[in-house]
Amino acid sequence: MSEAGFGINTDILETNLINILLLIGLLVFAFADSARTSLKSRQERISDNLDNAANRLILANFRYKDTVESLEKIRIKAIDLQKEKIDELKQTKTSNFVQFQPYVVEEVKALKALVLGQYRSFDRQLINRIFRSYQKHENGPSKILIGKTTRQSRW
Repeated sequence: MSEAGFGINTDILETNLINILLLIGLLVFAFADSARTSLKSRQERISDNLDNAANRLILANFRYKDTVESLEKIRIKAIDLQKEKIDELKQTKTSNFVQFQPYVVEEVKALKALVLGQYRSFDRQLINRIFRSYQKHENGPSKILIGKTTRQSRW
């Protein structure tokens, strides 16, 4: 009768330990070269990609530096052009002012005379109206007929 229960089997052939170790050894031996070459080629591709990326970064930094320098030169040129244009406009303004100043002074005098003449004319008209109203008041209230009704004038 066999014993029932829990125990350790010490027979190596029955446990297939040797078979498993032989299988693992054969697999490592058979696929070690292809795994090494695959890992080595992958490492080389990654290294090449990193080198290319570093080179592109360096090139981009050089281009950026050149662009910044060009932009600064353009800004300086634009500021210089603005200063030149401002100076040119100042000179034009000065020359135009000197050239047209006598005409402007004459026009201003003419406008003053015109305005004062109109005010004087208005003052004369106002004085004449006041004088006429005073004369009417002195002569007595006058009656003005509007439609069928009669009203007295205040003036």
